Amino acid sequence: RKFERERQPTVIQHAQRCFSTVTGQRYDRLHAPIGEQTITVIDQVGDSKQPSELSCGTREQLYLALQFGLILEFREHTVRLPVVVGEVLVNFDLERARRAAQAFGELAETNQVLVFICHPTTVDIFISVVPDTQVTNV
Repeated sequence: RKFERERQPTVIQHAQRCFSTVTGQRYDRLHAPIGEQTITVIDQVGDSKQPSELSCGTREQLYLALQFGLILEFREHTVRLPVVVGEVLVNFDLERARRAAQAFGELAETNQVLVFICHPTTVDIFISVVPDTQVTNV
C-alpha cells in the first residue's frame, strides 16, 4: 500500500495537482490502484470517494484534471499538441470556474489552447483570469 500510495503514475500526479487546485484543495489526493481501472478521490480529512459519489460538477472537474494530466504527460515525452475543448466549465461554480480558467491559462503558456464557449459569463471569467485571452465571435 505504501508503494502504491507513493508511486502513482505521473499522469495521476499531474491530475492530482490540477484537481486539488480547481477544487480549492477540498480534494487533495487521487489514487489509482495498481492493476485496476479505477480512481479514488481523497479529501482533506482522508475520506475517499469514487467518481460516482461526486457531484456532477466535481466529477467533471476530476475528468478535466485527468485530461490535463494526460496532456502534461504527453507534453513531457513528445510534441506539444493543441488542446481543444468546448463548454468545459458549464457545470462549475464561479470559484472553481476561475481556478480552471487559470489552469487553462497556465497550459496556454506551452500549448495552443482553444476553448469554445457560448456563455458570456464564461468569456468574462477567462478574460478576468487570463488577461491575454483572445476572443473571437463566430
